[in-house]
Amino acid sequence: MTDHDFDIAVTFAGEDREFVDEVVKLVKASGMTVFYDEDAKVEMWGEDLTEFFADVYERRARYAVMFVSAQYAAKAWTRHERRSVLVRAIESPTPYLLPVRLDSTKLPGVRSTVAYLDGLAEGPAGVAEAVKAKVGASRADGELRFNGRVPRSPAEAATLLGERPPGWEYIAFSYWLSAGLEQRRSAYNDHIMGFALGGEFIPGDALMDYLQSEMARIMGVTETFESLLLGPAQDAAMGARGEPGDADLIEHLAGRLLLIYDELLAWAYRLRSASTSTGEGRAVLRALADYAAQPVEAVRDFIIDLQKRMDVLTETLERGETVALQLTIAFDISDEVSSRYHAALDSYGKAQN
Repeated sequence: MTDHDFDIAVTFAGEDREFVDEVVKLVKASGMTVFYDEDAKVEMWGEDLTEFFADVYERRARYAVMFVSAQYAAKAWTRHERRSVLVRAIESPTPYLLPVRLDSTKLPGVRSTVAYLDGLAEGPAGVAEAVKAKVGASRADGELRFNGRVPRSPAEAATLLGERPPGWEYIAFSYWLSAGLEQRRSAYNDHIMGFALGGEFIPGDALMDYLQSEMARIMGVTETFESLLLGPAQDAAMGARGEPGDADLIEHLAGRLLLIYDELLAWAYRLRSASTSTGEGRAVLRALADYAAQPVEAVRDFIIDLQKRMDVLTETLERGETVALQLTIAFDISDEVSSRYHAALDSYGKAQN
C-alpha cells in the first residue's frame, strides 16, 4: 500500500470552518492524521501555496474530504484545491474523493453519481465516524507505527495519539512544547539580540511607580508558570497514577506554559523599548529587562531537556527500566543581574537629587 503523510486532507470554504473544525478534532482524537491548514501554518510558511496544496491533494493524502457548499463552489482558491483533488481522483484506481454536502449546491467537475454524505443530517460527529470507518477499512493491520521518539510533525503526533504507548502523555506534552518553542524562534532571537523599537515613554515622575508595577508583573508571571507545572493542572492533564491522561488537557497545558513564555519575552521587549527623559532612567529600564533573561532561558532549557529525555523514554521502558518523571523548573535571578539593577537604580536616584 502506498505510504501517505495524512489519512485525510480536508478542503472547505472559510465560512464552513466551524463545522470542519469539529470534524477534524474528532478524527484527530482517534489517532488519524489530518491535513488541516490551521495545523500546517509553519509548514506552509514561505511556500508557494499553489504548489504546496497541489502536492497535498494529489500525493500526500489517502483520502480528500471535500465539504461542499455554495461558498466552496464560488471561491477561486477552493476551485484550485478541487482541481487537484479531481486530478488525483481520476488517476486513483480506488475511491479518493469523499464529498460531504453542507447544502444543496451541485459542484462542477464532480459526477452526480458520486455518493455524498449529508453533513447537515450527520452533524460533525456523524461525519467523523464515517471518516474513521472509511479510513479504518483501508488500513492494513498494524500499519500505525510510532517511532519511539517525540514527534517532529503533526502526522507523527497523530500516530502517537493513535497508538498511545506507555508514557505517551509526557511524550505528547514534549511535542506540543517543542513545536511551540520552534514557532517562537524569531521572538527569542530578538530577545538574544536585544532588539527593540521605540515603545512607551515613561515620564520621570512616573518612573518609580512603573518600575514597581513591572517588577510585580514579572514575579506574578514566574509564579504562574511554577503553579501550572507543579500544581493540580499537571495532575488533571497527565492523569493520576495508573490512569490515562487527557490529550486535550495536555495540549492545553502546553499551550498555557508557552503563553507564559510569550509573556516573559514580551515583558523584556516592553522594557527594552520603553524610554524616559534621562539616561540614568533608561539604564534602569534596561537593567530591569534583564530580569527576564534567566526565566526565558530556564523555560527553553526545560523544553529542550524534556525532549531529549522523552526521545528515549519508550526505549527505556521497553528495557524494563523504571523511569521517575518529575517536571520541575527553577527561576532564579542571579546576584549579578540584581546588583546591576540596584546600581542603576541608585545612579538614577542620585541624578534626581
